[in-house]
Amino acid sequence: MRRKSPLEVESTWRYPLPMPMPGQPVCATESEAVDQLARLPEPPRMFLWTDHQRKCPADWGFIASLRQGVPPSGIEAELEAWASQYPKAWLAVDLRDGMIPPSTVRPLETVLRNLNRPVIVLVSRSPEQEDWPQWVLPE
Repeated sequence: MRRKSPLEVESTWRYPLPMPMPGQPVCATESEAVDQLARLPEPPRMFLWTDHQRKCPADWGFIASLRQGVPPSGIEAELEAWASQYPKAWLAVDLRDGMIPPSTVRPLETVLRNLNRPVIVLVSRSPEQEDWPQWVLPE
């Protein structure tokens, strides 16, 4: 029998991912990310791709997501250089409310999916994120 009324589909992810995996970015708030990284048996080295170093949590490295006078191709080149210099490090991308997204030539989602490492997208409210599943470690 054919259904005549439209299906009700929520725009946000209903099922979180237990771990960030290469090619599948996840989202979390800064406090969620810090808490969950601390729960890992061997926390990875973390870097934050953001516009200013002061926005990095303690013990996280900094990668400039935009810089005056540097074109988007230069920002992507710096990210690629970082990726080859730190092959086991994880990347966090600062997309919280009020932040300017990283300056890239390709769409940001393409850049993150093609980066061969775990990526955590920092957002202001993770359950409301539409683009990436929420990172929730099992209890």
